[in-house]
Amino acid sequence: MKPLFRLAMIIATALLFVSLIGCGADDDDDDDKDDDTAEVTLDFVGTTWQVASINGVTFEQLFTAAEPEPGEPVFETEFMLGDNSWVFKDDGTFTGALEFILIEKYPDPVSSMKQEITIASEGTYTADASTLTVDTHNLSIDVVVTLEPKEVWEQQIVGNTIEQLQNDLAAETEKGFSPTATGALFKAGTAYTWSVDGDSLMLTGAIQKLALEKASE
Repeated sequence: MKPLFRLAMIIATALLFVSLIGCGADDDDDDDKDDDTAEVTLDFVGTTWQVASINGVTFEQLFTAAEPEPGEPVFETEFMLGDNSWVFKDDGTFTGALEFILIEKYPDPVSSMKQEITIASEGTYTADASTLTVDTHNLSIDVVVTLEPKEVWEQQIVGNTIEQLQNDLAAETEKGFSPTATGALFKAGTAYTWSVDGDSLMLTGAIQKLALEKASE
């Protein structure tokens, strides 16, 4: 069986809000002078945020199994979100952490594939009164795949071991989180128009609309 877990692909196909946001230059010289001297307040800095949705779709919805096509195996998914925190610091750096577990349960034969994903994120950004641009972004990704029960999986694989198959599936999953992928979160070089409304931060880019919420203390 091949894992149906493909974050980058799912995000790319879920791009329901495609908008190019631009910042026009001021024509009035006096306005330019005011802009140069005005102090810009970045309301999102120093707060711990959680990604609530991507293009209006939550993580739980992203990993809910779609209705299978005729002839495809029927299976259930269980999704558990752990750490989900992102902080933009006043020194122009940002950090992020994302942890979750996805379990695919197959009825025939009865078996499961558990994927534990841990992502550590760090990078740099620049921002003004309306735009946030991700300049650099580095990711550390750890994926652990567990196939159970082993005896059921062993009957389905040829020329391979359970341990090697688990490692291969983990490596395949890690590729889906490549920072260069089209749908990667906070991809380097991406510019977002930002706005804060109470406990919500909205980041709108060319192919992503990220809704973040202030993390509970």
